[in-house]
Amino acid sequence: MMVSLSRRLIQTIALSLILASGASAAPKLVLGWVEPVDLVGKEMRVKAKLDVGALTSSMNAQNIERFERDGENWVRFEFTDENELTEETQTLELEGPLVRDVLIKRHGAPSVRRPVITHTFCLYNQIYRAEFSLTDRTEFIYPILLGRTFLSQVALIDSSETFLSEPSCVEGEDVVDILD
Repeated sequence: MMVSLSRRLIQTIALSLILASGASAAPKLVLGWVEPVDLVGKEMRVKAKLDVGALTSSMNAQNIERFERDGENWVRFEFTDENELTEETQTLELEGPLVRDVLIKRHGAPSVRRPVITHTFCLYNQIYRAEFSLTDRTEFIYPILLGRTFLSQVALIDSSETFLSEPSCVEGEDVVDILD
């Protein structure tokens, strides 16, 4: 009983401090270190690693091709992974405007420049648009890595858990932009 009262008192004080600070941020999701995401408009669900050690989110991309459309720089690439909905390997041809190039520092290897695009995806019950650097992730287990820039605004990560959510979005719902 004493522990319960102490815990309740601490929670009340913490909530009071948050309210007094004027914080109006939406509550963050509690997610595991691996979660499923749906690629919006593609009927494809893949596993994403939630990695606070990476600043920028990244996405599996092969055959990256830069091109120009209506005077703007664009990128086209192939995204391949097992579709968790069909349990079959699927390849999508994706493209988008080039947002920028990012310099990725690698441990024990030279830094590399990667193209960055925005892409929409469903995580839990919300559609997000975030920036992704494009790189060949075929040697990694997860085709999508959600990095710290995105996660810091959306989620708290329980590193002892996986698959605490299931994507449930409807196309046409509001999209939340989480851009670098």
